[in-house]
Amino acid sequence: MRMNFIYKNDGFTLIEMLVATAVSSIILVMVYTAYSSIIRSVNQGKVASQYYEEVNLVLRKIDSDLQNTFWQADSKYLNFISTIEGNSSRLEFITVEYKSNKFIFSIKESFPSSDIHAVGYYLKMDSKSGKNNLIRRSEIHYRSGPLSPADAGAEEIILKNVESIRFDFKYESDWVNTWDTREKKRLPAGIKTTLVIMDPYNNKDTYEFFTICNINNEKI
Repeated sequence: MRMNFIYKNDGFTLIEMLVATAVSSIILVMVYTAYSSIIRSVNQGKVASQYYEEVNLVLRKIDSDLQNTFWQADSKYLNFISTIEGNSSRLEFITVEYKSNKFIFSIKESFPSSDIHAVGYYLKMDSKSGKNNLIRRSEIHYRSGPLSPADAGAEEIILKNVESIRFDFKYESDWVNTWDTREKKRLPAGIKTTLVIMDPYNNKDTYEFFTICNINNEKI
């Protein structure tokens, strides 16, 4: 009896292997691209969210300080003074800020502490980046009204990469860009704050808001 043996070759040919490898590579590239795009979008969303949160907090803080400006016509030490420095304003005044807890830097030092304290807003260039930071300078107590170089207070960078900050003041039926209660003998009827910032994507953002001091009863 003659027996016939049949050999079956069920393996892949070289061409089939090459085609399968190419298809797998394309699928992997597509998956990686989609994954990278999602991660990039998430990171950009986090950066944008953090940026807008910081800006919102700064705007609220400035508005709160301005709303609670403390001034008395019969006191020569409580002043509200704004000057122009370059393309920005510098504003120094007294504000009321209630805090349930106060931290005093030295337990040996004795000085009066109050919710009423001196505050200053201005721009200061960063020596490393060459860009401006928005500074909030304050004293936990006040001595002789708005801050001065001799009464430096504590500087805090509250926002980076700021192009300009401008304060304009409602005076009668007009707007002026400087104010000094030592001369005008009153607070402005309203304060317009304009903040220009470079966002994380190097686009220029402009924010503007209007504030009325709580203790100011003059009609606008």
